[in-house]
Amino acid sequence: MISQCYCTIMTEKDIDTVLSIEKRVFKQPWSREFFHFIVSDMHNCMLTLRTDAGVIGYGGYHLLKNRTSFLSTRHQYDRMIHLINIAIAPQEQHNGFGTFLMNTLIRRARASKAEYCYLEVRPTNENAFSFYRKWGFSIIGIIENYYPHECENALDMGMELYLPSP
Repeated sequence: MISQCYCTIMTEKDIDTVLSIEKRVFKQPWSREFFHFIVSDMHNCMLTLRTDAGVIGYGGYHLLKNRTSFLSTRHQYDRMIHLINIAIAPQEQHNGFGTFLMNTLIRRARASKAEYCYLEVRPTNENAFSFYRKWGFSIIGIIENYYPHECENALDMGMELYLPSP
């Protein structure tokens, strides 16, 4: 059962907490410098997920505004998003918080007139893969050696944003 939560725009003040979650969730966490970079980029939408206890997750995307034909899709898109990260603190996972955060991100993307969303996911991350499939993402390609430290490929997944959310 999801408790009271809400999203806010990520700021520099959130980076320490976000970095703590990042290090617990991902095998190869982003650096503090990279978080400073993505928070300062005006084409990124980076959100923190909060409860009364504080920040329990974060996620975001990069908005691409050029007309683009993308990978295996047959359409051209004027605006699309690259979902660059979504993470929930391990102790808060499987309680609906990821769904709440993803719903917020997708709503914001649609409000900015984005037509398509894509992301990368490890084939070995079954929980994330299942989560994205539930949202309607499908595999559109494979990027070889995307995670070079583990010599692991990435699945490229995409979804048109005018489809209804789960």
